[in-house]
Amino acid sequence: MSEEGKSPGFPYIAENIFAPIYPVIAAHIVEESGIKQGICLDLGCGIASQGIAVAEITDMQVYGVDFSTEMCRLSKDKAHRHCLSGKVVPIQADVHMLPFRNNCADLIVSRGSVFFWKDLPVAFTEISRVLAPGGQAWIGGGFGTKGLRTQISEKMVEIDPEWHTGSKERLSPENLQAMQEAGKQTDIPCHVAQDDSGFWVVLSKRC
Repeated sequence: MSEEGKSPGFPYIAENIFAPIYPVIAAHIVEESGIKQGICLDLGCGIASQGIAVAEITDMQVYGVDFSTEMCRLSKDKAHRHCLSGKVVPIQADVHMLPFRNNCADLIVSRGSVFFWKDLPVAFTEISRVLAPGGQAWIGGGFGTKGLRTQISEKMVEIDPEWHTGSKERLSPENLQAMQEAGKQTDIPCHVAQDDSGFWVVLSKRC
């Protein structure tokens, strides 16, 4: 809690509370997909924690996409601190209108952003458009492991006693179904990976 008695804000939370999950998620996605080269997009990247975690274990060129000018600035600063300037590049853009050519992204990751997308079918259509043949997109809200999910939840409740309520709303069956349906409407093979660590809608574009 900040001195004013309010939430410390997303950048602080991502950098300090959620920090342990990003390397675990990155390792899992890279292992499952087998994708280690090419272009990676981190959509709704915030301070690019997930994209940086991917960049640290692959040879991929990562673009952190966020609608916020401030998040892009913080992403650039964080990439510099991790000695990844140039390898992780912030792009200010809207997920509903991505400034990338067709079939350009070998891997797309997005953790926690999908809950705030205004038009899921349009966003998923854009994702399918820019995803390269043979590429995968992992869109969702995983925590890496069950243990990390419990750890994060406990810390978040200390900051915001209503956090569990908001989390349940975001992960409601209706929301999960809407995301899955949006993924299926792209005509790209889609499945949901869900366990005690969270969930992902995974799109796999055929070669």
